[in-house]
Amino acid sequence: MKYRCFLTVIVLMFVTMLPAMAEHNTLICQGSWGKEVNQLGVRFPSPGVMPTAPYQCIGGYDVDANGMIWFSDSVNSQLKSFKEKNWAYIMLNFGRLGDLACFNKKLYVLTREPDGIAVVNPENGKVEKHIKIDLKNPGRLKVVSDSHFLIEEQGVGLIICKNDKVVMHPAVALEPVTDGKRIFGVQYNLEKDSRSIIAAEIADELQEPEMLGLYEAGETIVFIKAAGIHGDKPVIMLVTASQPAVIKFIRLGEAASPEKTVALPLFETAFLPASWKLCSDGNLYGFAGTASEGFKLFKSDSGF
Repeated sequence: MKYRCFLTVIVLMFVTMLPAMAEHNTLICQGSWGKEVNQLGVRFPSPGVMPTAPYQCIGGYDVDANGMIWFSDSVNSQLKSFKEKNWAYIMLNFGRLGDLACFNKKLYVLTREPDGIAVVNPENGKVEKHIKIDLKNPGRLKVVSDSHFLIEEQGVGLIICKNDKVVMHPAVALEPVTDGKRIFGVQYNLEKDSRSIIAAEIADELQEPEMLGLYEAGETIVFIKAAGIHGDKPVIMLVTASQPAVIKFIRLGEAASPEKTVALPLFETAFLPASWKLCSDGNLYGFAGTASEGFKLFKSDSGF
């Protein structure tokens, strides 16, 4: 009986908390599934069920410095863009599109047929080059420069591609998050409520990571990853056992101490690292998708 009462209290807390968090998020884009310009492709594994595998829906999304939203439509082999109620697309001759990143007025998207990174000029829709990289289970992509890339190999580690030379970093906890000088990561500890924040210097020779500090959540951590960089400082994304419907983005200061926290509601979505992303324009955007209602993209008004 006590356990049921506890669950009831937790549910009531979520019911009152999530609408409050939603008030600080702005719906900036929405659409349905399909092949039209203003739609995204999807392959439902069964009626009414969103895909939980890669390349069955959106591969990734990002927002450039001009506020243009970009999606990699893996099913339709297209890059879709949206701004001020206007949709457009770029057709690609590559299959199974993955994560997408905006960098220096260009678009970079992971491809699996063939493996590599396609570099696209959004002004004319032309593929300027395709960088061949053997991939197994690619996740997130980070562009350091036009010849330097970090690619997450999920469950394996971090691929570093620089000047067409490809290596796997031996420190498997490092992630595709960098300030241009160091690569950051989150290392698992035996304690359920803490993780080590690590970083390795970017150099010609691979560097062993060092511990920057211990992040202590004070409760059981069920999901944690490095999310990106904001103000030259690493940001982590976190879900804890006491708030399973909330994802927190936390900017870390000295010794991995929290500087600022933004709490956001977890969305139902397709196969993505998380339903919210710290995009290239420095803002947090959340992608939600259901089989019956299509997709929506939100912008957090409670930024860093």
